[in-house]
Formats: sequence, structure tokens, C-alpha cells
Amino acid sequence: MVVSMRLILLPCTALFVPHTCVPSAPSSPTPPEHWPNTGFVCLEDGCQPGPLMCCVCKEYGKHQGHKHAILEAEANQIRASILDMAHCIRTFTEEVSDYSRKLVGIVQQIEGGEQIVEDSMGMAHTEHVPGTAESARSCVRAYFADLHETLCRQEEMALSVVDAHVRERLIWLRQQQEDMTILLSQVSTACLHCEKTLQQDDCRVILAKQEINRLLETLQKQQQQFTELADHIQLDAGIPVTFTKDNRVHIGPKMEIRVVTLGLDGAGKTTILFKLKQDEFMQPIPTIGFNVETVEYKNLKFTIWDVGGKHKLRPLWKHYYLNTQAVVFVIDSCHRDRLMESHSELAKLLTEKELRDALLLIFANKQEVPGAVSVEEMTELLSLHKLCCGRSWHIQGCDARSGMGLHEGLDWLSRQLVAAGVLDVA
Repeated sequence: MVVSMRLILLPCTALFVPHTCVPSAPSSPTPPEHWPNTGFVCLEDGCQPGPLMCCVCKEYGKHQGHKHAILEAEANQIRASILDMAHCIRTFTEEVSDYSRKLVGIVQQIEGGEQIVEDSMGMAHTEHVPGTAESARSCVRAYFADLHETLCRQEEMALSVVDAHVRERLIWLRQQQEDMTILLSQVSTACLHCEKTLQQDDCRVILAKQEINRLLETLQKQQQQFTELADHIQLDAGIPVTFTKDNRVHIGPKMEIRVVTLGLDGAGKTTILFKLKQDEFMQPIPTIGFNVETVEYKNLKFTIWDVGGKHKLRPLWKHYYLNTQAVVFVIDSCHRDRLMESHSELAKLLTEKELRDALLLIFANKQEVPGAVSVEEMTELLSLHKLCCGRSWHIQGCDARSGMGLHEGLDWLSRQLVAAGVLDVA
């Protein structure tokens, strides 16, 4: 029994020597007829350079305990993967080729070129086909040609306004010259009459007393009228010209702008108005009706209508919209619970036809109070970019008590109303 055991174990002992069925890194492919009898494939990552193995290697050799698969099944799976990859490659190649053809077509469409066409007689001839680049250039030329024509018309209208102003002013000045000439003549006549009276005897002087008194009263009245006229009228040859954003011309020292200030009650509208007007803080009092004040800023004169914001007064807002060039909407940044109410009222305003072209300045008031809603958060909460789309608008943080941000808001209005470069910086 001992001998037979050795006879059985000796061959098996030799099989325990590690070996691989296929070289791990062959220098050249080995023909299939020289490969050993391999029926399995090792699936371990470390054995991938030489994955083929026989049953002995799988059980006792270097692949012992490794994950494995049947050779034919693994090969079929790899063939399927290769077929899938080949299909993907063909699809990818077709997509790249199609994209390349589209690129060629797009380039041709942009550049344009010559195209062979047949006429009604069947004769072929070349015809120039303009590209999109040429069409874009033509569009730009047409736009600026129209713009040039519009500017020429606006220039003519502005010059006509200036000419009318000059004509009216010269007529007035010449009338004043005639009046002054007549006045000087009357004064000279009165002086001559007084001198003649002085040279007469006492009886004639006494008889001329009443006439002299009437003459002196007339002269005093004329002197008073002249003094009032000279005080109210400044003789200046200058003609101040201001241009609006839409290229209209305004002649005069101050361009007048009508502004209506709206918002919920308690937002600080009246406080802002009088801070701008008098540069002082006024204790807030609910506005019953409206306040109106004129605020001069740079070369603009703002006529600001402050309308009460209580719920029962809001239906009256529409009576102040006519000829309004700018709307100032004031929001209390401290009352977060009333923001949606402000949003609702602002949305109603923006649907009004009479305010379609009006500028919109939103004052986020009371920014210096701790816990106030920031300008950025308010812009997002009220969806201002969506709500005010297509309109010139701006939101400005401010504090009516200190005046912080108020003049920055007026600066924005000024830039929107007056053409760039003509604002008085003083």
C-alpha cells in the first residue's frame, strides 16, 4: 500500500510546479496549434497579461483560487464586445462625418459663392449667392443708414426748436429796446418840462404845480416798474441747451421732470421728499391726499408728487400718472411681511398704459436699521428682473433719516433722462 501511494503521488507532485499555459508576454503571437490544452480564462486583474489556463493551473498552479470563466464563453463575450465597439465606432464615424459635412455647409453659407443655375431657356450660368456674412453686413449698413436719417431728422427738429427760441427771444429783446427808447424819451421830455418850469416866474410855477406832481408820479411808477423788471430779468446772451436720451433738445437753465412717488403707507415717501427738498429729517406723518415739492438737482428740476399710500387711497394713484416721466416706488425694508403687498402694488403700476414709458426707481428704505432686507435679497424676493423686464429700472438702497442713497437715486434718474456728457457736475 505504501508503494502504490507513492506511485500515485509522484506524478502529482511534479504537477505542483507553477507554470503558465501561455507565456505572459510573448514576443510574437503563438499559433493556436502550439497552445496547450486551455479550457478556462482567469479573471483576476493581476493575471490579465496571461489569462489562459488549463484545469491543472486552475486547481493547483498560479491561478489556484482565482475567479475564472470558460474559455469559449469568455471569447464569445469578448467577440460581442468587439462587435458592439465596432458598431459604436461606425456610428461615431458617421456622426463625425455628418458633423464635418455640416461644418462645410455652414462655412459655405457664411462665405457665399458662385452657384450654377439654369435660366428659362435651359442655359446654365453662374450666379453669385450672398452668404450670411454679407447679409449681416448689409443689415448693419441699413440699420446705420436708417439711424443716420433719424439723427438728421432729430437734428433738424432740434435746430428748429433753437431757432424758434432765438426768434422769440430776439423779438422780446427788441420790444424791450423799443420800450426803453420810449421810456427814455418820456423821461427826457419830463426833464425838459421841469427845466422850463424852473425858468418861469413864480405865478406860472404855482400854476404848473399840479401838472408837475402828476408828471413826477408817472416817473416814479415808471421807475418802480423798471426796477422790478430789472430784478426779475437777467440779461444773458447764453442759450443753455440740454439733450434728452431720445435726442430731444431742452432750452433753459433747468429741465423740468415730473415724478410721482408711490408705495405702501409708512414706507417713508414723505420723509424722502422733504429730506431731498430741505435736507432735514421730518417726523413721519401719514399723508392724507398728496404733497408736491420741487427739487432742483444739477441741471434738472424735479416736480415730485408724493401720494398717500393707505389702502383706501391707492385707487387714486391713477389720477397722477398723466405726463409722468419717472416713478419712485418706496419700500420699507424692515417689514418683510409686507413685501408681497408691495410686489402686488408694483405689478399693478407696471401694467398702466400711462406709465409704459416712465422710468422706475425703487428706493429700498431704512437700510441702516438692523435686520433690514438687503437690496440683493429684495431684488430676488420681488423677482424684479422678471417683473421689470423691458423697462428702465433701478433699485437703490437708502435711509431717509440720514439721506444715504437718495442722491445716488437722483443720479440714476438724471443719467436716464439726459444724454451722456451734458449733466452739470456742479
